[in-house]
Amino acid sequence: MANPALSLMELEPPRLNIPLERKEHWGLWLVAASTLVTLAASFFSPAFATVFSASAIVGLPVLLVLFFPSRFQVKFSPSSNFGRIGFFAVLFGYIALSKSVLVPFVIGVIERALF
Repeated sequence: MANPALSLMELEPPRLNIPLERKEHWGLWLVAASTLVTLAASFFSPAFATVFSASAIVGLPVLLVLFFPSRFQVKFSPSSNFGRIGFFAVLFGYIALSKSVLVPFVIGVIERALF
């Protein structure tokens, strides 16, 4: 004979309808917006469109990593200052490198591809 207390207990919790993974597509929206701005700017000022597209190509990965962390992001230990210092050193190094080297290089690649 079954125990009446066990028959009233649920073995599985009720479904909460909460997705286990986010379905946000902000990264795709940013890429699409950058593409549309570049396309619109190319009709009025091709030089601005070239510079904007190069800046977007170099800058969007940093923006996506900073504001929209992925599942595969490297985790820095929040208790140690070395992880934070290392993160900001890499971030500022990339910004300095992108301003002086990467953006002019990408502009050159775009100009060679288009002209």
